[in-house]
Amino acid sequence: MLSVLKKNLSLKLISLFLALILWVIISRGTGGNEMETSLGIPVVLHNLPSDLEVVAGLVERVDVRFSGPRRFVSKISQLGITIPLDLTGAVEGETTFELYTADLDVPERTTVTRISPSSISIQLEKTLNRKLLVEPVIQGKPAEGYIAGPPGVKPKYVELKGPRSAISGLTTVRTAPLQIDEAIEAVSARLPILMPDPKIHPVGDSTVMVTVPVTMQEALKEDPGKK
Repeated sequence: MLSVLKKNLSLKLISLFLALILWVIISRGTGGNEMETSLGIPVVLHNLPSDLEVVAGLVERVDVRFSGPRRFVSKISQLGITIPLDLTGAVEGETTFELYTADLDVPERTTVTRISPSSISIQLEKTLNRKLLVEPVIQGKPAEGYIAGPPGVKPKYVELKGPRSAISGLTTVRTAPLQIDEAIEAVSARLPILMPDPKIHPVGDSTVMVTVPVTMQEALKEDPGKK
């Protein structure tokens, strides 16, 4: 038996050595053990028509399950993979996108085994522009013996844009509060417009100048023409 084992011993040792090297190469190339992991992959819109707004249905991330060699799968989160939704040619109404595992660009030897949800339905509406009257919000009272007059606003109207359902019923928009507590003279400030809906945005400047005149009550009594 011993003589059989010793027969061609050098050749057997060389074969064993080559097999060991091959195993190391294969292990390094595939990353060793297989693994699976789930990641939240961002959903990114592309080519949204300028006259449309997304009003419902859009999710920021979907759950994607990856499998493959540990060496590759463990680095997927660093690759910036996204799920693109191409809205070229989209029209007002509901648009549904089916999400297929083959559509994701993943590293070699890595596969996508599941996407959840498997489809996304988004609701699109036409974008409207409207000029709205600005209503200043005044808080507080002047100092004792003083009175506040009607506030002035420049400009009186601002242009906003947003989806049809959010903006079509609006006629006015309000400012951030202007405090006039204990004032003894006119109070002026440039104030931001408060958006009535997060889907509504300003067209151009989103601030206005608000001025509240403040005068002495005694002066008003002495000169009725100022009332």
